[in-house]
Amino acid sequence: MFNNYNNLRFIIALFVMLGLVLACGSKKETTKEDSKKEDTKKEETTTETKKETSGAKLYFCEEYRDGDEIGVSDVFVISPNGGYFTCMIDLRPTDKKVGVGKVELRITKLTDDGEKILDTKKFDVQPDWDYIFFDKFYTFRSDGKYKITAMKPDGTPIANGEVRIKYR
Repeated sequence: MFNNYNNLRFIIALFVMLGLVLACGSKKETTKEDSKKEDTKKEETTTETKKETSGAKLYFCEEYRDGDEIGVSDVFVISPNGGYFTCMIDLRPTDKKVGVGKVELRITKLTDDGEKILDTKKFDVQPDWDYIFFDKFYTFRSDGKYKITAMKPDGTPIANGEVRIKYR
């Protein structure tokens, strides 16, 4: 009887081990499937980001007054003491809203050696806005070519534009 009891325990142990092996193998396959799903999700997110920024416009004007953009240009002449203008973001062509409560404008100087980030300015906005202006957002003090990038607080780009600054 004692021998039958040991055989029964051995058979039960074999079934438990077999069950664990099958369960672990199944878990591994599920992990691979989840990983593939995650990769697909990342690709879709990247595509969505491209869609979000394509069609969005970031451009500049001398002033935004009474609903009018005055002096739209990508070249501005400043005095040696510095100068400023207005940055516009138009998301209406994308049929999207800004979707966040804060926007950052990153000011980068473009040179032959590359890009140098000069400053990042933070602004409060309304998530349902699709047309935004930032009056006198930065005082430019040197001539050259600049890139302005509007970003969400998590670093997602909204739109960007380039402007050339010249001295009088």
